[in-house]
Amino acid sequence: MKKMLCIACILMPLGLWANEVEPVAPDTTVYIDGRKIEVKESDERLKVRVYETSPDGKLREDELIFEGHYKDGQSHERRKYAKTITIPLPTWNRDYDPHWEGIGLGFANVADEGFRVNDIDGVSLRSEKSWELNINFLEKDFRLSSRYGWALVTGMGIRWDRYRLDGNRRFERADGKTRLLDAPEGVTYTSSRLGITSLTVPLLLEWQHGRRWDSDFFISAGVVGLVKTASSSRIKYRDDAGGKGKRKIDEGLYLRPVSMDFLFQVGYESVGAYLKYSPFEMFESNKGPAIHPVSLGIHLHL
Repeated sequence: MKKMLCIACILMPLGLWANEVEPVAPDTTVYIDGRKIEVKESDERLKVRVYETSPDGKLREDELIFEGHYKDGQSHERRKYAKTITIPLPTWNRDYDPHWEGIGLGFANVADEGFRVNDIDGVSLRSEKSWELNINFLEKDFRLSSRYGWALVTGMGIRWDRYRLDGNRRFERADGKTRLLDAPEGVTYTSSRLGITSLTVPLLLEWQHGRRWDSDFFISAGVVGLVKTASSSRIKYRDDAGGKGKRKIDEGLYLRPVSMDFLFQVGYESVGAYLKYSPFEMFESNKGPAIHPVSLGIHLHL
């Protein structure tokens, strides 16, 4: 049935052409869409041949791409050069959707060079109350391949880090360094934290999997540059007389003005989990405890 329909489709334009101009001769040659079609009839046999033509319109006699025969109610066909037949294929979604913009929330902590977390160089944090908030408001991707889901991703964001100290201690500058100092006698710190606000600029390599590049599984890794915009040490306290209060202890604190994190994230569609670690110490060299920022969290990509 398919063979009969194929021949009918080829002969249909010939019949229409014949109705408008003149009867088709037993042997007829026409050109349709850059192809030469020959129709020959002899001894009750109908033969149809289709040849390919070059872009300049010249016939390539060796490019016989179709030949069909019809006789006594039976049809036979063969195709010689299937490579010349153009078959439209579905295309992928060319709009790459990178994973940087959005809101991320995670646990913030400190580590050493061996990636041992908390209780580093005298700094002990309350892990359940130390956090970071990321608001990434700008992103741009550069596709590395139209066939595979690789891209470089950059952008910009803001990050707030809040490190809550464990114990009755505070960060404060003293003797040209940032030190951990005990609370005065008779005073108890109900909260003692170090706060840092930074601008962030990433450079990430991202891979996405799926029929559409803006969906399904993704992996992203790279570096995130940080520029410190504000920092302070703050406490909330109560004393033996029943008094309560809060106070900003210090600003600056010899924190690095410019730093960098390694970032790895993995996720599905718009939800990802991330891990960050800074190869640089939080404070300037020999200006504070030898601690490295580290964080683990979840990011909702918008």
